[in-house]
Amino acid sequence: MKKLLIAFVTLAVLSVSALSFAAEIRVKGSTTVDPAMKKLVAAYQTANPGVNFSISATGSGDGAKAIINKTADIGMMSRDMKPAEIEKCKANGIEPMQFVIALDCLVPIVHPSNPVSKITTAQLKDMYQDKIRNWKDVGGNDGMIALFSRETNSGTYEVWHGKVMKKEDEFDMVSRMPSNAAMAAKIAGNKKGIGYVGLGFLNPKIKALTVNGVVPSVETGKDGSYPLSRSLNLYTGGKPSGETAKFIDFVMSPAGQKIIAEVGFVPVK
Repeated sequence: MKKLLIAFVTLAVLSVSALSFAAEIRVKGSTTVDPAMKKLVAAYQTANPGVNFSISATGSGDGAKAIINKTADIGMMSRDMKPAEIEKCKANGIEPMQFVIALDCLVPIVHPSNPVSKITTAQLKDMYQDKIRNWKDVGGNDGMIALFSRETNSGTYEVWHGKVMKKEDEFDMVSRMPSNAAMAAKIAGNKKGIGYVGLGFLNPKIKALTVNGVVPSVETGKDGSYPLSRSLNLYTGGKPSGETAKFIDFVMSPAGQKIIAEVGFVPVK
């Protein structure tokens, strides 16, 4: 009985020790990258059941902050890190490393009942600065345009602000959405609305517009002909090691890139 008790206690101690040393990878940042990340993590954990992840998707700006403040092992970003963010990393003794895991197209969307099917970047800029107010001015039916954009800490917004707005302010009355999913749901329920999402968030309840005559697609994102294409990134604070390095290797592997394609983004390998 005494030997059995000792064996039980030893097993319990070993179990607690194993849990204490179980690897955990902290991931923070982009809501655009988040759906792909969750599928990548699920596949990785199937093959590596001892590895735990904590994932927080609140925007690319928070992904950069987490790398700067050393509160994440991986920062998800739907834009490149800004020079000021890189300088903050270096001030904290961090040399950020960028891993481009996918390409994406930023796609203007409307309700499927809207007859408009094409738009130019100049028209988009005028819409979002309240210079074009009515759908009939861009080939649609008579009716005021309802403008939806992303919150300003979003990497998706940063790309939109640079490529469409040319770093100029949007109209004050633009409604701001917290995520791609929220944007898609809003436009699906608003016949006068216009917004924008990543390629992986298109669905039959919303209608994608061609931009400057180019259809947003995996092909046009990959060949660079689509005017609103962008890279999706993971950042680490320095060269990754241990399980973080193994996980990023998996993301860049054929199996990881297959998952990237399955969620609607453009693989880079």
